[in-house]
Formats: sequence, structure tokens, C-alpha cells
Amino acid sequence: MWTRLGTDIAAVILPAGPVDARGISLQVGAGQPSPPLSQLPLDDEGTLLLARAAPGQTLSLQIAAGPWLPLGAPGPLALLGAAAARPRFLALLASKAAGPLRAGADAALARDLAALAQGDTKPAPEGLRPMVGLGLGRLLWKLDSGGWLVTAQGLARVAEPDGGLAPLPPAAAGALLLRADGPPLRLPTAFPAPPSLVELARQTGPAPRALLRQALLALRRHTTEPWCGDLLRDAQVLAMAPTRSAAEPSNAVAAAIDRAISDHEGGVFLVGWLHDPLRLTRGMTLRGPFGGTPIPPESLFRVSRPDVVKRFEQAAFGTTDPRPGFVTHVPHAGPGPVAQWRLELALGSGEAIELVAGPALIPAAQAREAVLRGVNPLDVGPALLDRCLAPAAERLHRAAAAEPLGVEVVRIGRPVAKPSVSLVIPLYRNLRFVRHQIGAFARDPMLREAEIIYVLDSPEQRAEADHLLRGICGLTGLPVTLVQHGRNAGYATACNSGAAEATAPVLLMLNSDVVPDRPGWLAPMLARLAADKRLGCVGPKLMFDDGSLQHAGLYFARGPGDDWFNCHYFKGFPRHYPLAARAREVPGVTGAAMLMPRAAWNEVGGFSADYIVGDYEDSDLCLRLRQAGFAILYEPAAELFHFERQSIAQHGGYTGTVAAAYNRRLHHRRWASTIATLMEDFPRMGETHAAA
Repeated sequence: MWTRLGTDIAAVILPAGPVDARGISLQVGAGQPSPPLSQLPLDDEGTLLLARAAPGQTLSLQIAAGPWLPLGAPGPLALLGAAAARPRFLALLASKAAGPLRAGADAALARDLAALAQGDTKPAPEGLRPMVGLGLGRLLWKLDSGGWLVTAQGLARVAEPDGGLAPLPPAAAGALLLRADGPPLRLPTAFPAPPSLVELARQTGPAPRALLRQALLALRRHTTEPWCGDLLRDAQVLAMAPTRSAAEPSNAVAAAIDRAISDHEGGVFLVGWLHDPLRLTRGMTLRGPFGGTPIPPESLFRVSRPDVVKRFEQAAFGTTDPRPGFVTHVPHAGPGPVAQWRLELALGSGEAIELVAGPALIPAAQAREAVLRGVNPLDVGPALLDRCLAPAAERLHRAAAAEPLGVEVVRIGRPVAKPSVSLVIPLYRNLRFVRHQIGAFARDPMLREAEIIYVLDSPEQRAEADHLLRGICGLTGLPVTLVQHGRNAGYATACNSGAAEATAPVLLMLNSDVVPDRPGWLAPMLARLAADKRLGCVGPKLMFDDGSLQHAGLYFARGPGDDWFNCHYFKGFPRHYPLAARAREVPGVTGAAMLMPRAAWNEVGGFSADYIVGDYEDSDLCLRLRQAGFAILYEPAAELFHFERQSIAQHGGYTGTVAAAYNRRLHHRRWASTIATLMEDFPRMGETHAAA
């Protein structure tokens, strides 16, 4: 016999006896026979088999290899009445229905479960009620056990309460709670309005603070759920504590946290200082709303802090350590988000000093800059970079890159119908070379047939860039496309955005501070690509403004720490130096001007956006082109002036930070063995060891 539960669950009651339930198959309608989706023991009464069966479908049963037995029409729900009198049965039935049978949102199933539980349902004890408001109708209830919540809309899992509290959805009031260890409970519908989590966070009394701690404990397993993450963030941000340090020179132990920044992936980057001439401290613990995380002493990097040394040079308990600063990255600081961290300094006596940091939640791009600016570059070695700065910056760079880019495309003038080459030129802050660059393009007949794409990566200059390009293009008659980013995304993403708009079979990546010496420079580069299908990229001769050589191909040389550095052949040599006037294959070329077939660009996926702001993307692309089987060529017949680093020098995330060291280290880890093999094949001529 069988009955129907909800809309499309068939509940087959198998009588008690020597039947092995594992050898049972069910056939629903004309479908393929299959085992039941789930089974529940009925103690001495047999076994309950559960399967999906839409209304009107027939049901047949086969035991072992026996004949198929039609089960006929479903019986009444009361067939399950005896089993429903056991509390554990209803909780298990709800679990199976919401799990393997995927019927948790079936309102008809919820009604049937409520009907089965009706005779044994008890009103919830008076103490089981909402204690904290969580927003959007969700409440934190005081409960003594978890189970399954049966509402008019369906079933909802109720986890075992942490600290006696559990979050329940808006429909919980008046709902039925099915528990494994007791009769079903009917939750109350009338209760005093509880305080919100934000209100609790703003109160300072002992009772509200205790309830807040209890609430945070109950929410720690739900921090990955969107409703909870936003709630915790808002509650903390709206109830920030004032920062606290112990910075007086008269203190035996003085310390402060300069920054404790979330890395947006569950970790914290911590910068501070410690003055402890008597060595009283025994350890550090990073504390958030969900508990503490000890900081191992070996994870702390001591760094110079001249300001702290000067402050404590006449201190009562002695002068400070010559490197009183510390920096660390705690990759797993516990559940989040955490808006404000505290650092506890444990003393040998058992006493503790608590320091309170400023805001931990800041936009990812700004946090990335703060990490890269948090240490004096002179203090940065491979260990500090690899174990502390790079992991934090990498996570933040990933979070920044995931934010919407907001691309807007503006067409100025009539586009070239079938361009032979697309010039992609990123713009950031510095627009003063654009007039000279477009003026040089306008004097070159070949550029009249090219597609010119500028990509503005500094959105605050939208109006200025649009006005400038419309004026210049109106005077010269050159059409251009302006791709505008809604946020600063860096050199690689800007180039990739421009390439995505390009329509020509050949791409030229060109910096905005590169100006051709004379017309005709593009022809020899295009001719090289056309003549040799092995070529993945061609680079021109680049010169400083005094005419000396800046770039005649890119090579790699070992630098401090044995890392590979990007260097330029013949850098600083005279413009017409004979060996620099010969076209030749080179390890790579600079991203300031690199011409490549669109097919090659697509094959390797364009520039890698893993590098921060703009550095080493060009050599990374050249190495990936080589890895794909392409060659790289230097063409001296194409001569251009490069007024280098005019844009990147204005980027706050690059100047004064260790972004260059981060990029170089990333590039080295990714390509060190490849570069070592590659450089064995190139003659050591024109190497100046002048880094790019």
C-alpha cells in the first residue's frame, strides 16, 4: 500500500518481514525501474520507501527478481498516522523530502506534514521566542534544539543552536518545528519586538553586550550566506569602536596597530609596532567578533620605524628595538566579514593589553595599495614579499578585478570600414601627449587606414578626454574610438578592453606617451608580420627624447636576490649604433609598442591581468607567445620616441609602493626556468643591465 505526500512524493509502506529492502525496485508510469530515492525504518511495522511520482502516474513494485506488482490507487494520508506519532519519524521524513527528493519548497508537502503532526503538536515553551532582529523579517530565536521548520511555503532547515540561538526565516512565527528529540512545537505568533543586531552593537550595558556575543556566536556558521554577511558588515560598520593604542613613552609595553585590513578572502593584513624593552609580552592574539586567532611569532616580520625609534629614544624603561615595526598576513582569521579587529598582547603575568584597529573593510583596490605601501621598500626581501605582502596583495587584486568594470564605448568621427591594423592606446591621468600623438598619426597616410582606439582607465577624466579627442579629431579628420572604464582597472585590462573592440586582423599595443619620429614607421613592422608567419610579435626601436636608444628589444638578466629582471638591449647607446640597426629575433619586446596578429593575441588570451597596475605584462605576453610556438622580432626601421613612465608615475598604487617588486616576483616565480633556458640561446651583445 502507498500514499501520496505533497505534490509528487510517493510513500510506499513495505510490511515487516524477511524482505531485503535493498533488492526493491519501483517503476513510476512507463519510466525506467529504479531503486527508491530514500528509505525510512518503521520499527516493527516495516519500511517506508520514498520516490517521485507525479499526480496520475501509476506505481509498480518489484522485490528482488520477483514479478512486478501494481500498487493501485494511493491510500489516505492516515496510513502514516502510527509512524507520525514518533517525533523522530517526522523529522527524518522532512529531511528526506527536502534532501534526496528535493521537495523542500512544496507547500502541499508542508501541509501534509503539519496534518500528520497535528495530534502531537505542543505549544513552544514561553522562553522560546525571538531575541534579536536580523533584518528583512529574519529573527534570531532562542531554541533548545534544531530540526525542520514547516511553514506555509515549505520546509526550512534549522541548525542546532549555537549559544542557544538560531536564525529563522520571516515565516517562522506560528510555524511548526519538527525535532528529533521531542514532540513537534508550534512557535508563538505574539512576542515583544526584539532589538536589532545594530541596536545591540551600539549598546554598552552588560546584558546587551552578553546578548550580542551570544548572537554573533549563533551567526558564525552562517557568514557565507548573503543575508548574514551583509547584516554582520552593517552592524559592525554602524557601531565602530574608537581606535585604541598604548603609545605613551612612559609605558613599559607600548604598541599600536596602524592597519588591520581584510584581504576580502577571510584573512587580515596587519601593520603595527611594539616597544617592549623588558620583553614582557608572551604572545599576540587577533580578535574579531567570532573569537581569537593566535599569531605565531615566526609569522611576524620586524621592520624599521624611525618615528617609533625617535619617540622612545629617552623612554623610562629603555630604548626600543631598532626595528620596532611588525607586519604579518593572517590568511585564515576566522569567519567574516569583520569590520574592526582587536589585537591582544598577552603578558607573562596573565594580564593583557588590548589594541583596537581602525576600519578593516575598505574597497579592495585601496586595500591593495595600503598593503603595498605598508612597508618601507628597503625592508622588503623575498621572504617578506612571498609570505606576507604578496599573498595579501594577490587576494585583494583578485577582489578588485572582480568588481564590475562598466565599459562605455564612444565613437568619434566615421570609423574606417576595413582597417588593416587596430591601434590600442591606454590612457591614465596623463593626456598631454595625445595631441602630439594624433598629430603624428594625421601626417601618416597609412594611419588614415588604421583603427585608433583609446582606452580611458581614469574615469574621473571622462569629460576632459572626450572633449580633447573630439577637438583634435575634428581638426585632423581622424576618427577614433574611446573606450571608457567605470573604474581604474590597470594597464592589462585597459589593453584587453581595447582589443575586444578592435576589428582589424593586426593589433598594435601602443602607449599614449609614444610618438612616431616620422611617417612610414608602421609599414616595415607590418611587412615583417606578412613575410614570416612564425612571428607572434614585432617591436620597434624606441628612443629617449634626446635621441639615445631606449629599447632595441627586451632581454632578461639576473638582479638582486637572483630574480630575473626585464632589461632593454642597447639602452642609452647612440640612436644609430650599428648593432642596434639590425633586425633580429629577441627574447621579447616592450609593451610600449608591440605589433601582433590578432590570431596570436587570441591564442594566448591577451595580457595577463594578474600583475598590479602595469609592469611585466609585456614580457609575460612575449613568453606566452613563445610558449605557443611564436617568435619575437625587433624591427629598427620603425623609430618612435617614448617619454616613458609618464602615466604609471601618477598612479598612487604604484609610486611609493612595492608593486614593482610584487610584479617582478610574480613574473620570476611563473617564468624563471623558462627564462633561464631561453637566455642561453641569445648572444650577450648590447646588454646594459639597465632594468626596464
